[in-house]
Amino acid sequence: MKQLAGYNVQLKSVEFEDLELLRGWRNDPQVSQFMLSQELISKEQQTAWFNKIQRDPAQQHWLIYYKQQPIGSANIKAIYQGQTLRNATTIEPGLYIGDKRYRGNLLAFAPTLLINDYCFEQLKVKQLHAVVKQSNQAALNYNLKLGYKIQKQAELVEITLTERDYQQASQTLKRFLSR
Repeated sequence: MKQLAGYNVQLKSVEFEDLELLRGWRNDPQVSQFMLSQELISKEQQTAWFNKIQRDPAQQHWLIYYKQQPIGSANIKAIYQGQTLRNATTIEPGLYIGDKRYRGNLLAFAPTLLINDYCFEQLKVKQLHAVVKQSNQAALNYNLKLGYKIQKQAELVEITLTERDYQQASQTLKRFLSR
């Protein structure tokens, strides 16, 4: 899937030319503090990552665009060994906003809604699964507003989302962001 569009944003597949922008965002302490791994990513590591994802049918990575400008990164991954995105029953989505102007903004829900719609409606997954640092209360609250339920609470909090819970929780957000 090269591109998705809706809720006033576009998701375009990551291209080689995007790597330095993504690396800059990912290495920003304001972004990396919430990642499971906080090591600085070198240019070589970023290129190796890109080469790997290009041939991996279990994941897809996008650049998030708002008003034709890149503002962040989104991805989905099949979490069970041997599954691809096309036959996955559970997918792990990920997202961060790299552009400081849009962090903590309602706009951050737009790419998530787009990804969730794609996963449930096109890929027909049964559930979405995410792992969030307990210290990242903003991300936990964000996901709970989307209908996620806490499955396991520790230093890393495991949360899951079913299509039914998502549809119920996201109706108001979808109407607002579709304007």
